Amino acid sequence: MSLSSFLLTKDNLELVQKKSWKFGRSEIVDLGMRYYDAHPEDVAEITRNLAYMGMQNSGAALDAVLEHIVAHYYEKLFAMVKRYEAYWIAKNRIDIGDHVGPFLEARETKKAVFIGQSHFGATYLKSAVLTSHGFDVSVVGNFPEPVGGMLLKTSDEMHKRYNAGRASLVNVADPDVDVPMEMFRLLATGKIVSNVFDENNAFCKPVNLLGKQIMGGTGMDLILRNYTDEKVIVVTPFLIRTSDETFRYELDRHELKDGNIVQSFFNACEKRIKKYPEQWYFIQEVHESFVEE
Repeated sequence: MSLSSFLLTKDNLELVQKKSWKFGRSEIVDLGMRYYDAHPEDVAEITRNLAYMGMQNSGAALDAVLEHIVAHYYEKLFAMVKRYEAYWIAKNRIDIGDHVGPFLEARETKKAVFIGQSHFGATYLKSAVLTSHGFDVSVVGNFPEPVGGMLLKTSDEMHKRYNAGRASLVNVADPDVDVPMEMFRLLATGKIVSNVFDENNAFCKPVNLLGKQIMGGTGMDLILRNYTDEKVIVVTPFLIRTSDETFRYELDRHELKDGNIVQSFFNACEKRIKKYPEQWYFIQEVHESFVEE
């Protein structure tokens, strides 16, 4: 059993739905930390990954990493079942600063936006940042049922009740969806599209991160090479946890004309990992992306 399957259960969905963020988060985090106490082999793998990447891997630093990994899964449960509270948090607990600027520019100039998504910070709340400010976004990812259906239902309810933008899914788990072609269609028609760039798949290539070579990109360079900066705005947003219940939205902009867009994505991610190492929850599976030396 993995931490994911341990936490993403019907009982925990009901718990999160019933309780406010403050109390639900506390219970899920406690539950997840007890899982780690009972599964030292999972902790050992994370410890090895931290060491390989040149990061602190013991004591308080390790405890913080484990807690933030569990917090990620609480946020996933929260995004699946919460509506008003999710909208309220997006409007009141997230400091967005002026980072909505590229999306406003895209709306005014009829450009598309490609969002490079990484396994860092509060990823499951990032779409709510945009939809709460009236932007529609299409999220590419693997959303098997019931996750996909629950996320869509939450988005539809927020749109109907609070006039928020819509979050739609380009679902890798749906065999009827041609993901690359759908991405091309969305970008060609000026939409906002989000996809991860740091998972390992057949389209990845070696990139540098924290002085190591890992496989990355997920083929996003193959998609983006068909566009120019005059057609598509490219960004990497990060939602940083600033406390147990507050966040800060940061965003880097990338230029396609500069070349090696995938390495540019990883450079942006590296800056956050160095500053907030505990929030890089991909550390639990980064070994799957190691380049064999």
